[in-house]
Amino acid sequence: MVLRIYRVIRWPLLLMAGIAWVILLGRVLTSPGFIRVDDFVEYWAAGRLTLAGGNPYDPEQVLRLEREAGRPLEEAVMLWNPPWVLALLAPFGALPYPLARSLWFLLQMAALAWGGTQLSRSLRIALARPWGVWALVFTFAPALHALKAGQITPLMLPALVEAMRAFPRHPFRAGLWSALLLVKPHLVYLVLLTLLAESVRQRKPGFALGLFAAAAGASALSGLLHPPVFAQYLHAWRHYPPADWATATLGGFLRLLIGPSYVVLQFLPPLVGLGLWLRYRPSIPEIPLWTLISLATAAYGWTFDLTLALVGLIPAFYHLISHSPAPRRLGLILAYGILDGILLFTSMPQIFYFWAGSALLGWALLAQRGAAMPKHSPE
Repeated sequence: MVLRIYRVIRWPLLLMAGIAWVILLGRVLTSPGFIRVDDFVEYWAAGRLTLAGGNPYDPEQVLRLEREAGRPLEEAVMLWNPPWVLALLAPFGALPYPLARSLWFLLQMAALAWGGTQLSRSLRIALARPWGVWALVFTFAPALHALKAGQITPLMLPALVEAMRAFPRHPFRAGLWSALLLVKPHLVYLVLLTLLAESVRQRKPGFALGLFAAAAGASALSGLLHPPVFAQYLHAWRHYPPADWATATLGGFLRLLIGPSYVVLQFLPPLVGLGLWLRYRPSIPEIPLWTLISLATAAYGWTFDLTLALVGLIPAFYHLISHSPAPRRLGLILAYGILDGILLFTSMPQIFYFWAGSALLGWALLAQRGAAMPKHSPE
């Protein structure tokens, strides 16, 4: 009798608990402490303007909605992602801000958990299990910053992992997943080059077809929702581009040292990265390492964008724990803890974290001690 009652009421109870949790989450995520550092407000405003026939790349229209959401601003926090991302953001723009923010947070959490789990499976990490990998993911400072800010970067993590896993046995699927990397292609430019080069070398045209199909589909949907959006995006880049960003990159630091007006300095590190890629021509199993190199040499990026470094750090941890002597293992784990703690508990202007991507790359190279990253196993 008790079991029968439980079977009848469990789903209504779970539904009510889920609704109550979303409401509570919405209140927390829209409190003054969170809204002050919230970047999701720009995604929500852009999605809402797209559906309303406004201009998601117009500072005045965006600022009005961001103030409506509760973030006190003098200037708009602008969306600079390409227009195809609006196909993803429009459904959230249709919702009230607290509900949209709650669902976005849950989507971020799911993306991080899924990305970490799938990466551990592809590397056949038996000693860590999902709980160990999740411990790394959800104590990683950039991932926590991305959750707090409501950033879109965590959604790229499972896309990167699944693209790596699917290639070469399922190149079309790998291409579909890779389209999500075009949300911020500058962060993974060497990974995209590797996937494209390998698809040509291995004669896997399905990858390019999948990438094109997903990108074209998202672009068509964005254009259908708001036909002038591509013209508005180009207008924004021509008339008020984000040239003055002081980002947490080596290029940004070079501009700080030599002169902010020398915008070309922002692109010197990517040229170095491209030179390394041309020299070594990495293969698919080396993508974890080249993800770290991409992040370390990216033209633009913030500390929360380093969430993608988990693709390289988790294999490095695997190698460190499996193949290093105890003293060296403990020393590098301590070094990682100090590095993560600095990123998590210090609060400086972003430009002064220019070293973070390079430091994570250096740590991973030390952890694997010159050996190849553990190879992923395709599906």
